[in-house]
Amino acid sequence: VAAFTINHQPFMPGFDPPYAFGFIEIDEDPTIRLGTNIVGCELDAIRVGMTVEVTFEESGDYFVPLFKPTAST
Repeated sequence: VAAFTINHQPFMPGFDPPYAFGFIEIDEDPTIRLGTNIVGCELDAIRVGMTVEVTFEESGDYFVPLFKPTAST
C-alpha cells in the first residue's frame, strides 16, 4: 500500500461508506500504482507499507481487482 484514504461519503452507487481506497505498488514494477479498494480487514488496520494481494470480485460480466492484506501482514 503506497497511499490510501478512508471514504466516508457515498461517492458512487454500490460503494457504501466507509470503505478504503488505496494506491497499490506492484512488486514487479514499483513505478506502477493501481488505484483500487482495500478489503478484508478493519479500516483502522490499513497502513502505508502494508503487504497486500489481489483478489477478484465478480461484477456482472467482468471481475474487479481488489486487494486484501496478506497472511503475513
